[in-house]
Amino acid sequence: MIEGIVSDVILSDIVKERIRQNELKSAGRFKYTCADIEMTDADCLPVLVEEVGELSRALLESGKLANEKSFDLHGKDMRKELVQVAAIAVAWIERIDNRDKNS
Repeated sequence: MIEGIVSDVILSDIVKERIRQNELKSAGRFKYTCADIEMTDADCLPVLVEEVGELSRALLESGKLANEKSFDLHGKDMRKELVQVAAIAVAWIERIDNRDKNS
């Protein structure tokens, strides 16, 4: 862990989500993840934006955009969606690194 920056739990949750994405791909739920070389940056952006949209929906449903200061049941949804956003970004970075390594 990088002290005060990110916890092992957060990083572990992101890794678990990346594993889940790969399992969904293996199960035929979708053809590629953003880590796959077949995906372009233009392909990855809508995937990331879709996840950000789900985060937005969780935020709206929680009332946070109405200036409420307390956490409620949807706080867990926001965290889950943020982990998914981070995992998509990590997958995209994996693809970029693999592409650059193979160039």
